[in-house]
Amino acid sequence: MANADFSQKQNSTSGGFDAGSYREQKQPEQAVPLTPLQQKLAGLEAKLPAALSTRAAALALSVVVMLAAFLGFGSAKLRSRYNEVRKWYTVGVAADNGYNLNEELTTRMNTAANIITTAGSTLGADNAEVQAAQSALSDFTACLEAVQNGGRSQAPTSLPYYQGSTMHALYQANEVLGSRIDQLYAKLQEQAADPMKMGAVQGQYGQFNSAATIIGTLKYNDAVYDYQKETGGFPASVLGAIAGVKEVEPFA
Repeated sequence: MANADFSQKQNSTSGGFDAGSYREQKQPEQAVPLTPLQQKLAGLEAKLPAALSTRAAALALSVVVMLAAFLGFGSAKLRSRYNEVRKWYTVGVAADNGYNLNEELTTRMNTAANIITTAGSTLGADNAEVQAAQSALSDFTACLEAVQNGGRSQAPTSLPYYQGSTMHALYQANEVLGSRIDQLYAKLQEQAADPMKMGAVQGQYGQFNSAATIIGTLKYNDAVYDYQKETGGFPASVLGAIAGVKEVEPFA
């Protein structure tokens, strides 16, 4: 009789696992931090209908957002530049060493008024030269106030030399005032005992003409023309319109 084999056969399909069957659990991918612009794009994409949530739509949206950012930044820079340039009239450009149009034109207005007052006392208020100078001064004052702060004693549009630009009208009014004051002063010299010694009115006339000489040497117009070239092309002109930038005019 054969000997029975009472040994237990090992089950090769046990329910446990051995070291060879162990696999390391997959680690979740680490999230990449988004930039503020990417966060904004993600928020906008989440609000889109499902039909629009495609790669092409996301790309188009990113282009729109970046274009908007470019326009906003560019128009802000132009606005800042415009605010700087428009101050040249009152503070002057760097090349003019502290001289400026507003101050010299105001000197012209004040000294002209003093000369007319003296002439009115000497020649009479109904004198033709006095009246012509007074009319020119009224026009000049209206244009100067319009350029300075919008206030005016009369509308510059009523002046014969107004062509749509208050600065051009001021330039023309200044030319006319200079001519009328010259004629008035010459009339005063005719009445003076010594045309070369006319007291206070001679000093006022000297200041009146000195201001004109300074205005003729200012670099204001050159700076304005350079600025116009800088902002007149594309895309600066478009960005300027978006920012509400107005034209800066030369004194001419």
